[in-house]
Amino acid sequence: MNDTRISKMSLDEFTAALAMKAPVPGGGAAAACILAQSAALGSMVIAYTIGKPQFAPHQPRLERLDTFFAVARIEALDLADRDATAYLALSTLWKLHAQDRRAHAQWHTALDEAIASPTAIADLALGVLAALAGMSQITSAQLSSDLQIAKRFAHTALESALLNVQVNLPQLDDLAARESGLKYLLDRRREGARLFGSGGDH
Repeated sequence: MNDTRISKMSLDEFTAALAMKAPVPGGGAAAACILAQSAALGSMVIAYTIGKPQFAPHQPRLERLDTFFAVARIEALDLADRDATAYLALSTLWKLHAQDRRAHAQWHTALDEAIASPTAIADLALGVLAALAGMSQITSAQLSSDLQIAKRFAHTALESALLNVQVNLPQLDDLAARESGLKYLLDRRREGARLFGSGGDH
C-alpha cells in the first residue's frame, strides 16, 4: 500500500490493495470501510424519508441522525487509515525475536495503538448501530431493506473490530489490562447483539 489515504482511493484501488500480500490494508481497515458504508446507508434512508408528510413529526430527530451519520462516515474512513498505520507499526516489530520485540522502545506504544484503533472502530460502530436500531418506525418502509443492510454492516464492523482487539490482548503484560479488555469485549458484543436484534428490522 502506498501513502494514499484510504478515503482518497477508488473502490477498485482499495480492493486491489486489500488483495495484495501486504500487511495493510487488512481486516481492520476493511471493517472501518464497511462502517462508513453503514453510516452512508443510514443517511440515504433518511434522505428518502425527510419531506414525507407522515414522517414530519420526526424530522428534527432525523436531521440530528443525519448529521451524526455524516460525521461517522468521515470518522470511519479516518479510522481505516489509523488502523492501517497502527497495524503496520506492530507487524514491523513482529519480525523481531520475542525477547527483542518486548525490549524494543516502540513495542508497548505500538501494541497499545493496535488495540486502541480497533477499539475506536468498535465504539463508533456501536454508536452507528444504536442510531440505526431506532429508525425502523420513523423512516419509509420502502427503504427497510437498506436499513437492514446498514444494520448488518454496522454489526459486522463491530464484531470485526472486536476480533482485532481480542487478538492483541494476550500480548499485554498487564494482567489487569487484559482482564479489562476481555470485559470490554464481552460488554460490546452483548450490546451489539441487543441492538442488532432490536427494531424489528430482520
